[in-house]
Amino acid sequence: MPSSPSARPRSPRLPASVYWRRRLFVVGLAASLVFTIAQLLAGGGDGRDRAPAAQQAGAALSALPGDATSSAAGQGTAPTAPPTTSPTPAAPTSSAPAVPDGPCSPDEVRIAPSVAKGAAAGRDVTITLALTTLARPACTWTVGATTAAVTVADADGPVWTTSQCARAFPAQAVVVRRDEPTAVRLVWNARRSDAGCSRRTTWVLPGDFEVAAAPLGGEPTSSAFTLAKPAPRKVVVTVPPKPSTAKPTRPTN
Repeated sequence: MPSSPSARPRSPRLPASVYWRRRLFVVGLAASLVFTIAQLLAGGGDGRDRAPAAQQAGAALSALPGDATSSAAGQGTAPTAPPTTSPTPAAPTSSAPAVPDGPCSPDEVRIAPSVAKGAAAGRDVTITLALTTLARPACTWTVGATTAAVTVADADGPVWTTSQCARAFPAQAVVVRRDEPTAVRLVWNARRSDAGCSRRTTWVLPGDFEVAAAPLGGEPTSSAFTLAKPAPRKVVVTVPPKPSTAKPTRPTN
């Protein structure tokens, strides 16, 4: 006959020591879990061991390009300010010309004459006089044939002078300065001069010359120049057409 459920055999009871060992194992396992979780929450390991690693990690992050402030903070030093450059001083402007403080005396004026290249015989020659003072910053002066003399000479001696041709050197009121020459120009007709500065004198020939100038009572200054051969002039002659001599013909019917 089949047995009823109430008739199943019961498992034998274990000794009490077995139950105590099981309880101790469960308690130890729980304590181990609690300790492990506490270590994880605290960061794990000794704080002194992790500090250098944290500093190295921070330094590596601060070394990324474009973050100079983080780099300085990771290294523990304050960020340095960019170098400042002083503004470039402006170039000095030219000072105003010196103001004359009175008239010049002839002995404190220097006249430097010159003739530009390209001058040729047989035509007018421009002589430029550069006037400067020897010491004073500026003074006024009237320059002309009555206060200065200009002479042109060749190897044989003077060929032209303003003492004979005063009309070529009219009087001009100028300001003479020490640091800035004042230019005065006169024209020589490339002829020899005579007592009356007539226009019937001969032309000078091409060659080497010297022009000298000085205030009356001052020291002369000179410079050399050359008169080139004049370029030949082209003469164009236009021949008018001759009138026709042929007789007109009558029209035929």
